[in-house]
Amino acid sequence: MLRFKNQWLAVLLAVFSGNGCAVAATAGATESGPRGVVVNPKTDMVYAITSSKDTVSAIDGASGAVTAIKVGNGPKAVAVNPLTNRAYVINEFSGTMSVIDGATNQVSATVDVGAMPSSIALNPVTNKIYVARSYGNGFITVVDGATNTPAQVKVGVEANAIAINPQTDKVYLVGYEDHSVTVLDGATNTSSKVAAGTHLWEIAVDPAGNRVYLPNSGDSRVEVIHDQSSATVAAGNFPCAIALDPEAQRAYVLNYGSDTVTVLNMASNTVESTVPTGRRPQAIAVNGATHRIYVANTHSDTVTVIDGKNHAVVATVPAGRGPYSLAVNPVTNKIYVANRLSSTVTVIDGVTNRSNGQ
Repeated sequence: MLRFKNQWLAVLLAVFSGNGCAVAATAGATESGPRGVVVNPKTDMVYAITSSKDTVSAIDGASGAVTAIKVGNGPKAVAVNPLTNRAYVINEFSGTMSVIDGATNQVSATVDVGAMPSSIALNPVTNKIYVARSYGNGFITVVDGATNTPAQVKVGVEANAIAINPQTDKVYLVGYEDHSVTVLDGATNTSSKVAAGTHLWEIAVDPAGNRVYLPNSGDSRVEVIHDQSSATVAAGNFPCAIALDPEAQRAYVLNYGSDTVTVLNMASNTVESTVPTGRRPQAIAVNGATHRIYVANTHSDTVTVIDGKNHAVVATVPAGRGPYSLAVNPVTNKIYVANRLSSTVTVIDGVTNRSNGQ
């Protein structure tokens, strides 16, 4: 494990939006949703929220060295733009976003984004950052990454999850109590709605296929939206997170209630397999370079490793207590597991499937 105390490294992670499930960083594929740990694959720098101290821990993936970066009050979620080497942290209780310069690992700007920011996503192509708020009165904050200038944009939804298609410059937002997906045009800031299911927790976007995938925990299914048309695919009990592997044309749906992952064929919108996991899986990530899938099992204190080629479980790796978030670096083939209850980060070698705690 990585710990700070006694010359070890540790990361005490934030509790996210209270969704019970978290979509983790999905290297080489697509991802969405707030997360407590992210990695910049270009610099091999890992950023993990340390909520109890209002800091973000920058962990050098090569050396393990840690830099504690003071941010705002109540850091909630973090996102990284590899193209600009900037990390962005939304601070729930101070209503701000801290901009971290990856070259120095220092806060270079603090941006007012409004009260109670809850989720964040960015478009690396347009260099815009999108921040949703728990009580935003139907508005989100859009920040220009070049100038750090915020603007309020009306979307008509209290969004708990955001995902972006950088190829079309479309921003997708869902609220847990809504029955639709709000689609924001990033160029014009005009929005429209597409009907969807109930209790939508997260979003994942396939940029090349221009498809949006929404786990629907209320109906135990996944909604697939393409333009204005939609399809419905059955999932397990309480699907609440999803990760995509566009190259393999597979979507992996995490079913919190049935301790499984449903494998969807993205071309045909059919279920190919159901894979068992540990108890109460919380986060899922895909390494698009190796086509391996990683599932954090928060009640088993393990990570399930699935081979995407045959949908077989190839390893169950010990983690710390309460693994809750994941980040994958496809360049180094390292997987970072944030353990909420033991204040640690487990590092898994993607070649050997062994962790630094073994």
